Amino acid sequence: MKSTVLLVGLLVLLVCSFAYAEDVVLKYWMWDPNIQDMEQAIVDKFEEANPGIKVELTAIANPDYWTKMAAMAASKQMPDVLAMSSGYVQEFGLQGSLLDLTAYAERDFNKEDYFWGIMDKSFDVEGKIYAIPFAWVGTVLFYNKTLFDAAGQAYPDWGWTWDDFVSAAKALTKDSDGDGKTDVWGTLIYGRYATHDSWLFQNDADYLDPTKRKFMKTDSLVETISFLSDLVHTYKVAPNPKQYDLDSSGKKARVLFRNSQVAMLTEGTWRIDYFRNADPMEDEWDIAPVPRGPSWKEDTMYAWGDGLAIPATTEHPEEAWKFIKFLVDERPADQYFAGKVPFSTKEAFSEAWDDWTSKQQSPEHKTVILKFGKNPDNNVTTKFWSQWRGYGSAEESGITALLDSLYDGNIDVETFFEKSEKVTNRVLKRAYR
Repeated sequence: MKSTVLLVGLLVLLVCSFAYAEDVVLKYWMWDPNIQDMEQAIVDKFEEANPGIKVELTAIANPDYWTKMAAMAASKQMPDVLAMSSGYVQEFGLQGSLLDLTAYAERDFNKEDYFWGIMDKSFDVEGKIYAIPFAWVGTVLFYNKTLFDAAGQAYPDWGWTWDDFVSAAKALTKDSDGDGKTDVWGTLIYGRYATHDSWLFQNDADYLDPTKRKFMKTDSLVETISFLSDLVHTYKVAPNPKQYDLDSSGKKARVLFRNSQVAMLTEGTWRIDYFRNADPMEDEWDIAPVPRGPSWKEDTMYAWGDGLAIPATTEHPEEAWKFIKFLVDERPADQYFAGKVPFSTKEAFSEAWDDWTSKQQSPEHKTVILKFGKNPDNNVTTKFWSQWRGYGSAEESGITALLDSLYDGNIDVETFFEKSEKVTNRVLKRAYR
């Protein structure tokens, strides 16, 4: 009798131990509290499909997210899965904080079924993949159709050049009440990366040399910066950034476009959701490619992925990878933020996603985004990118601040290049020493 009771007890303990061993809890951190409920819905679906794996979701807004993540990396207490940006992947990857996902990606993903170039440009660090995009975004030209119609201007299209852009911007810039002050601007240009840098790529320009270790002043880069400066100082179709206190968040710029005070704005595709839902525009609007410069060679988009990474310290790499793969392949169309494109080409070109993202709403030419997906450009991200470019907590320094100073008329083009070379090379030397 005692032996039977002992045997039963051992079996119960054994079963309980197996159950406990299977009860894996993954900690998942993301940086956008605005879509936490949407993300929780896909987490719930994963848990239903994978009994024994639980996911604890935490959402923290920028820039606090990166401050906390840096501290957690230093103490080796990072969550099991974390949202990763192309602007920070170099830093976390090269310091050994992230798991190399190259073998996982090559094993479980067919390159032809995904926007692989987005991953290569965003998360390949010296031949190793440190994050997988579940979605991606890029920069396009937003334009106000109502203002174009009133000015008798043809809408932007794939063949638009800088000359076409300037011609339209001049016609769209208006002093509506005759008080000598501009009420509607043709466009807007300032130092924010998403507003500015796509102009470089559509003119075969870049800030860095091919090694991404030095600032490189090329003819095409000088041509681009000079042109953008001329929009403010020569053509008078764009205001000084200080006139509207523009900052790198892009919030004030989007309000100017939404209020029909700016006819054309280069911005990230995620702004589609803002102009549709958060603060809908009364005027009709659409999107187009960023115009081609004189040195243009091929149409490309400044694009990057919204990535998912696994820390090198996780105790559950296989479960974490299983979760990432689920977020990439099983996310329903209606759980994508408007303006963000699925990494999966099957989902991106599906009828369900087209219906969800269109729904008889602007932009009419949403396919502009998809056409660029196979040819993205993002050669500017490096370790400490935020410091030399001037992003997040460093927005008042680096190239962002120098561009704003140029467009405000405080420095000339030559001074911009002298100072940009110094600050960029100083940061990059420290980053890769």
